[in-house]
Amino acid sequence: MRFFSKLSTWQRLVLLLLCLLTLAAGIYSGVLQQRLINPALAPLDHKAEQALQQSLLLSSASFATARLIDRGIAFVSEAEVGVGVASVKPGQLLKPLQDMAVRYSDVMVIAMTSVGLQLFLLHFGQLAALPLFGSGILASAALLLCGPASWRNSCRYLLRLFVALLLIIRIGIPLAAYGVAGLSDWVLTPQREAAEAALNQETAALQQIDQPISNTEDGSVSWLRQMAAKATDMLGAMRSFSDNMVEKLIQLIVVYSLKTLLFPLLSMYLLWQLGRWFVSRPMPEPVKKMATI
Repeated sequence: MRFFSKLSTWQRLVLLLLCLLTLAAGIYSGVLQQRLINPALAPLDHKAEQALQQSLLLSSASFATARLIDRGIAFVSEAEVGVGVASVKPGQLLKPLQDMAVRYSDVMVIAMTSVGLQLFLLHFGQLAALPLFGSGILASAALLLCGPASWRNSCRYLLRLFVALLLIIRIGIPLAAYGVAGLSDWVLTPQREAAEAALNQETAALQQIDQPISNTEDGSVSWLRQMAAKATDMLGAMRSFSDNMVEKLIQLIVVYSLKTLLFPLLSMYLLWQLGRWFVSRPMPEPVKKMATI
């Protein structure tokens, strides 16, 4: 610092320009990104990508389960069961459950899209954030040093903007993804595992619907006949089954909405507010030297 303070204005300008040229060479040659930044942030990137891949896998499995429930109930609702001298379709009572399964599959599609977008931003930050936003930083800094005095406020604003974008994309997004995964595992995982276990247990009979049915005693018809064996309790049992399933699906919709939509959106909002504060905070006024008497 003492050496820098002894330099004249032109010498400082030349030194700063040389630093910018060195930084530009490191950015465009890939040395700065491949040898320094990416290795330093590799543990964070790995944890964030692992968490997002797990969320994507769970969302895909839940989507498949929802479609399986939808197909199974569509088949069951058309099966007729004889009760005494009458023939009824007790599967029609499962129509609300089928509608909820369709809504659940729609939420899973949105969840997979959200996780896929986060993975894209994560990979974009690893590959292109530094060359793209680094170029803006270098251009803004060069204009700030060499441009007219009337451009300085605009150049300072652009410099802060590119720095904020670089930090948010390269560090903020993987940190937010890892933090959301940790918060979700702590708060939501026990509820999700309990709801999915109950859902899988109660849909065990419906999972046979996609298999070929050899006679009327297989698959959904056998399941309905077992329920129809106690004719007086059949409607109550069907309603209880539907209500329990709908409750589990609602719990899972809440869990996945929080994990893949609301929590990531909240983290993005906080990062945006932090970047906005960094960019728009008041510029420091240059210190004016008092004229000596």
